[in-house]
Amino acid sequence: MNTVPEYTEEIARLILRRISGTIGEEEAKLLDDWRNADPVNEATYRRLLDSTFLEREWRRMKSVDVARPLADMQAKIRRGNTRRLVNVWKYAGIAAAVVIGFIVGGVVFFRHDPQLPLTVEGTGERETALYASQIHPGETKATLTTDDGQVINLGADAAGNEKAMKKRREREKPVGVPRLNHLATPRGGEFEITLEDGTKVWLNAESQLSYPDTFRSDERRVILKGEAYFRVARNEEKPFYVESDGQLVRVYGTEFNIRTYEEDAAVYTTLISGSVALQAAGKLNAELFLTPGRQAVFDKKEASAFVRTVDTEVVTGWRRGLFVFEEQNLGQIMAALARWYNFDYEFTDNVLSETVFMGSVPRYGDFNEVLEILEKSGGVKFRMNGKTVTVSAR
Repeated sequence: MNTVPEYTEEIARLILRRISGTIGEEEAKLLDDWRNADPVNEATYRRLLDSTFLEREWRRMKSVDVARPLADMQAKIRRGNTRRLVNVWKYAGIAAAVVIGFIVGGVVFFRHDPQLPLTVEGTGERETALYASQIHPGETKATLTTDDGQVINLGADAAGNEKAMKKRREREKPVGVPRLNHLATPRGGEFEITLEDGTKVWLNAESQLSYPDTFRSDERRVILKGEAYFRVARNEEKPFYVESDGQLVRVYGTEFNIRTYEEDAAVYTTLISGSVALQAAGKLNAELFLTPGRQAVFDKKEASAFVRTVDTEVVTGWRRGLFVFEEQNLGQIMAALARWYNFDYEFTDNVLSETVFMGSVPRYGDFNEVLEILEKSGGVKFRMNGKTVTVSAR
């Protein structure tokens, strides 16, 4: 039985999808195969779906001294308009807390009476309940555009995806400069790919990775737009390069996260393990080195960078099924949610977008409950019109 961390995390994500009712056919098969592979797996699965066990573990998680105590988080809250996210979950939310808590730890959750309907409270009067059943969390999907213009749709069928990509690699061997394929995830999509050298890349929503079928003999080079987590296969004789909006990252074998969405003024490179060197594209004499737990912030306009220490659990929360917000404003939060849940949004007053929150919400959670978490934190309310969310003051 495979016991590597990424496999465990994938099983946890599948269990959360099963609980929330968003699991796909292929994903359900993968989960059931895991359950049938070992009696211990089946026992674990049944326990995680047992309400009595979940309630007990939830109470235990609240009482223990977690990795990032609530007191420490509260101490960081700015004076004024910073708000702590109160995670208001129903049954599925408690299950998510326990499942994710077993894997990553350090998460504190709160919930309300599961019988209460999700509503928007206005000026003391109950308003229309939010029904966002047409808005769902993202799923495994991407589009591969090959160097010859062929378009291949990829989904949750891992075996089918690998077969399609393998066929592409074996179609012809590149001569001279490798031609690039473009793997793109849409809004509401994510995707994992293993490159020809064994490097694994996890693409977040609305991202693109450009890569060759076969790397050159002297280097491995890819181009990134959006956000991705890299686990680079070690090869000291053949460095791995990532180009992203004027920044060039050089690695030999390490794990790191790069975020560079179009609306971002900077490229954020966060090192998890190993070491990397960064430079502005074309400036070979100005390398910047990172050590684990450090993040390089590369200004796209000025082509300059600085380094800071960050909590990598916050940066990589998306890989563990969480949105983790640490003193981010509502504008940034809504942009991240819209990218994953694939909806549009607007503020009735732009001042609201500057309200700062901190906390976490489930990445695979029900959209209604995510909005309710924000509402319960105070100061804002939401209205739905189709797939457009309007944010206004309470």
